Amino acid sequence: MLITIILDDSKNNLADIIRESIEKTTNEVVIFKANDLNVEPCLACSSCSGKTYGRCVLEDDMQKILPQIVRSEKIILVSPIIYGGVGFHIKKIMDRISAVGDPRYYMKNVELVKKMRIKNLKYYMIGIKENLTFEEELLFIKLHEENIKIMDVEGKAFIVENSSDNDSVEKIFKEIIYA
Repeated sequence: MLITIILDDSKNNLADIIRESIEKTTNEVVIFKANDLNVEPCLACSSCSGKTYGRCVLEDDMQKILPQIVRSEKIILVSPIIYGGVGFHIKKIMDRISAVGDPRYYMKNVELVKKMRIKNLKYYMIGIKENLTFEEELLFIKLHEENIKIMDVEGKAFIVENSSDNDSVEKIFKEIIYA
């Protein structure tokens, strides 16, 4: 099973903790540090849904990430929680993942969805909590639940108290791996 992990490691040093937790349970994991990548914001030009179907017109480091996502069974995004959302490094990647989505929108449960072309993909978000209000935590969970609906995939959001809580991080990764 291939798992792709994309994390914003600008405030934390999570890559080593995550790698250790995952390697105990699976043999194929790819980790990208979003803050070390050159990823431009989505232009919302819709080329990936039309003229250049499945391929973004922007030439940047997403060309390294998208092939891994297409091969993956699980995607895990890790970000500090900022005002109930994700950091801008992860937000740019979340927007650009639409290049591997279906070009058309569908109605499902009276809501527009843009299914992913990757069969049985599972999509997880881990938020690092630092001085958040309860409302910001709820916003983070709701944002991820909405992404799951739009992408029409299975998944779940988790919140970790802080990046140095190795036990919580390892527990979350075990739940993800065995889901």
